[in-house]
Amino acid sequence: MPSRIARRPGPALLLPLLAALVSIAFALPARAWVEVHVAGDDVRLAIDRAGAATVEHKVTLKISGGPLRALDIQGVDPDAELDPGSYAAPLKAAEAGSLASATPVALELLPPDLRPREDGSRRPAALRARFDGRGLSRGVFVLFFRYRTDLMKRGLIRLDGPSARIAWTGPLWDDGYDSARLTVAIPAAPDEPRVDEAPADAAGEPSADGALAAPSTLSTLRRSVDKDELELLRPYTPKAEPIRWAIRADARAFQPEPTAARPGADALGRLSDAAASSPDRSRTLYLAAGAALFALYSALVALKAREHERLARAAGALPRPLVPIPLAPRAALAGLALVAGVALELLLRDGTAGAALVAAATALAAHRTPRPERAAAALRRPGKWLPVAESEAFREPPRVRGVYLDVSTRAGKALLAALLAALGAGVYAAAGASPYHAHLLALDATALLAIFCTGRLAELPADPAARPVAFLRDVARRVRRSHKAPRPAAKAPATTAAKGSARASAKAAGAAAMASELRVVGRLRIPDGSPDADELRLGLSPRAALPGFVAIEVGVVYAPGAGGSIGLPEVLLRVAPGSPCEHAVERLAKSGRSSRGRRPGERVLAFTPRLPTARMTAAIAAALVRAVSAPPAGAAATKPQGAGAPRAPRPGNRKAAIAAA
Repeated sequence: MPSRIARRPGPALLLPLLAALVSIAFALPARAWVEVHVAGDDVRLAIDRAGAATVEHKVTLKISGGPLRALDIQGVDPDAELDPGSYAAPLKAAEAGSLASATPVALELLPPDLRPREDGSRRPAALRARFDGRGLSRGVFVLFFRYRTDLMKRGLIRLDGPSARIAWTGPLWDDGYDSARLTVAIPAAPDEPRVDEAPADAAGEPSADGALAAPSTLSTLRRSVDKDELELLRPYTPKAEPIRWAIRADARAFQPEPTAARPGADALGRLSDAAASSPDRSRTLYLAAGAALFALYSALVALKAREHERLARAAGALPRPLVPIPLAPRAALAGLALVAGVALELLLRDGTAGAALVAAATALAAHRTPRPERAAAALRRPGKWLPVAESEAFREPPRVRGVYLDVSTRAGKALLAALLAALGAGVYAAAGASPYHAHLLALDATALLAIFCTGRLAELPADPAARPVAFLRDVARRVRRSHKAPRPAAKAPATTAAKGSARASAKAAGAAAMASELRVVGRLRIPDGSPDADELRLGLSPRAALPGFVAIEVGVVYAPGAGGSIGLPEVLLRVAPGSPCEHAVERLAKSGRSSRGRRPGERVLAFTPRLPTARMTAAIAAALVRAVSAPPAGAAATKPQGAGAPRAPRPGNRKAAIAAA
């Protein structure tokens, strides 16, 4: 017999093993799950003489897993006016009447779902209950919520001669439960209310043929002086089917009590109620609000584009809208996108489509940083540097007029605050009906921020003769404050020798104060053939400087950036090569870079602070001023004998200057 040969596992066995390894490697982590079952719904319907009703629900929920964040309730009254004070409490606490462990609940009516159901009927109105905090954990809870509805206006109370038929449909629950209970409280009348056991159709109206038998309903009547309460009980509630209730009552329970009203007042009241409840009037108000929003936003987009283009052209730059299309269609599309987005946010259950349209309107209104018309690397024309008095060179430039849609101006701040206040009022009004839609409206403020916070004056190309005024003025103030000489102490000498020594000391102190005196000037560069300056610098020099000192200049170089020009300060020290001034700053020169100056035989040391701040720039400038200052005359002669040979004066705080450079 042939011997059996052991075969190795082939590809047919390796493929399942590889698939198992891949499924294990890419397995997603398990997510928290929650399962909710409705175990009961105890409803109370309190109806007044006008036919308006207050509906109170006590829903028993059995929760597995969790936590439960929200619950959608299908089949509530479409005209529900939600009342505050809803809560959810554990079953034992609810039975004991304790609210110590209750969880607040926020209610909101969901937008109507226009998609038809499988049988072709309209979907019922839905209510969403959001549980604050961490939600509801595992256990049994009682959800209490309340709202108002008008049964008379909706035609659910029909007067039929001496009697009135009241029909009401409860919510639709996915779970069936036992003992459905409804308590109807109506104003007291001579005839007592009773259950209407007539067969009913799908709409809750009595059927003509009576083919279907009405479900059995147990009732208990409690009568008092001012109201009658009829408690209805059904043994079982089917799954995914609404509960339809119907009772018969005395028609006199819904007749208004006689009041002393003037003739015609009742008719006027009915006319005003009819006008207030007219759907045509509501539609007209919505259309008018949409048209006003379209006109306002389109006008703001157009005015902002005109204003930004005017300022950019004046600064020698090209305006760049984020969406490069002509202004007229851009403004119209921005207004249409905003109106359509807000409408979809308010009508649809999901706000994604509306938020996308609002984002499109924001993009149509936004502007990018303007681009200079001439290249940034173009060489400047020859020019002359002229000294200007400090008061003239560093005075505040005049404000730009006619700029109302820029948040950096006073008019822009005031207008943006007014528009945001109007939006806040709308958000506050919407929060009472639906917190979800109120949050969506609050996020729509980005459409306004795109107008006021893009295309700002700071994004225009910087004017080197006007933009650095405030910065250089701050640097000059800091340098001058660091060079204030201390006042000498005035004390009467005791002897003649002491008087001579005091006179010498006072003379030396005066010489030191004279030497430490600082000169601050502005330096303007005027190009040849142009009346306007193209650069401004700060000039610093001590009154008594070391030989070889030329000048100390503080300038600002502007580099283009995403949000506008970025100012990069620089401190320049001009000295003569091989001079005592150059030897005095040898240690500081290691932190800067050296280059040739404007004139023959001139050396320039450039220092750049680590951060482009006025404090660090002023620290470098002050250290350079102290380093190039000449020692006061007669300082060595006033030194007491026996103190040794006089030492060369040390420069100022060089460590601070090196750290800042």
